[in-house]
Amino acid sequence: MNERFKLWGCVLALIIRENKILMILRKNKPDAGNFNLVGGRMEENETVSMAIIREIKEEIGLDATKAEIDVVGSVHRVCPDGWNSIEYVVTVKNLQGEPVNNEPYVCERLEWLPLDNLPENITPYARCAIENFINGIAFFFFFS
Repeated sequence: MNERFKLWGCVLALIIRENKILMILRKNKPDAGNFNLVGGRMEENETVSMAIIREIKEEIGLDATKAEIDVVGSVHRVCPDGWNSIEYVVTVKNLQGEPVNNEPYVCERLEWLPLDNLPENITPYARCAIENFINGIAFFFFFS
């Protein structure tokens, strides 16, 4: 019998303040040198809100609450090395405090980037998530 198809659950946070979005500059592969959103893979028995709350705490040291989180989109991402994911794109409203780089082995730095002037070096699926949020598109398919 063949092994069953595997699908990862992931979360991506759109943390926006004063028309700027918080992004991390990746230090390691596969996205080294590119900006990405705070987020990652969901763990066993985690809900979307539990996963993004955990990722925010782990990556940038801030405490989010379930009430601050809204799912605004999703992406079915297919990668060339054979893995697939469903990534939930969430906004985090009124997140208090200043973020810190809690994962310097993964993240070179954190940066608030202007939504109307994003740099070229953003991972393509993160760029799609941001643009789709701005344009009110709730779902998209992404093949990388």
